Amino acid sequence: MVNFHSLNKATRFISDILFDKEINLDFFPSKNNDKFWDKFVEIGSSHYVIPALYYKLKERNYLRLLNDKLASYLKEIYTQNLHRNTQLVKEVNEISHQLKSNGIDHVFLKGAALISSIYKDSIGIRMVGDIDILIDEKQIFQSKNILKSLNYKTIVSPFKSFFKDDSNHIPRLVNKEKIFGVELHFRITDKKNSYNNKFIHLKKISNEIFIPNKPNLLYHTIINFQKNDYGSFKTAYHFRTLFDIMNLISKKPDLIEKLPNSVHISKIQVIMKKFNLIDHNIPLNLYFFSKKFDLINSIYIFSILNKLLTNTFILIPLKIRIMQIKALFLNHDYRLYALKKIGIIK
Repeated sequence: MVNFHSLNKATRFISDILFDKEINLDFFPSKNNDKFWDKFVEIGSSHYVIPALYYKLKERNYLRLLNDKLASYLKEIYTQNLHRNTQLVKEVNEISHQLKSNGIDHVFLKGAALISSIYKDSIGIRMVGDIDILIDEKQIFQSKNILKSLNYKTIVSPFKSFFKDDSNHIPRLVNKEKIFGVELHFRITDKKNSYNNKFIHLKKISNEIFIPNKPNLLYHTIINFQKNDYGSFKTAYHFRTLFDIMNLISKKPDLIEKLPNSVHISKIQVIMKKFNLIDHNIPLNLYFFSKKFDLINSIYIFSILNKLLTNTFILIPLKIRIMQIKALFLNHDYRLYALKKIGIIK
């Protein structure tokens, strides 16, 4: 059976560092092993965990085992992220104040919520893209106008017509004077259900902003990657998501077992088992998923085929798919975008 040790060395090492696994220093990668450390940086960057890796390496006094150039690079990325997230806190607080003042029912999601809670004492550890906020659907356009009063403006992708319109948020808002864009969500998944209301009604205050309670924050962390980012469909994992999950359940390991029954939750548990993060019996109905994960992560050609096939067959209406195919040949900018999206070029 394929197991954790079948993953490439850099992947196993990153997992061991992030999740505080015991490391035999006799086998610690050599400072001069450029091939290994290049792969380490490549994987860490693609999974958005370079700041977390720096933090953990420093915490365990392992930076001394890296060459000076690499240690300096990791420190620079961490320092930049710390400064960025310091500004994030300021921007989140400003928006939070305006939403509260106008009686908007809301909770901050994802990075903003995690930085204000589990990472509040080490805000440089996690990379954040945008400020995501779940808004009561009846107040979504009022909230948009509030953001506009703060000089945020709508940004629409030039390729919007080439994509299926199933987003959970209105078009991204940006302010040229701010670092972070804002996404106002009216639901947490592509299906309307009562769970959206529970997120807001069961909110808590952390660092003076409204965020989901811990079970809901954990649920959304998993569902956002597994469903919204197609993690389940692609049989994929993302170290930043796994890192968030493990930190959310660090004091209550059984919390994940109490989440609503979902195949997406079950699949992330299988992946956590693969990385030796939890004890878990893989159910029979996920046997194929488990084997597929093993093949993708141990045999390179399976990894490439899986990426190509899943990116090709993500369900998109035929009309839009035809537009995309035409654009690949006729629109240079879209062609570059698409090839980067599926990993053909970087």
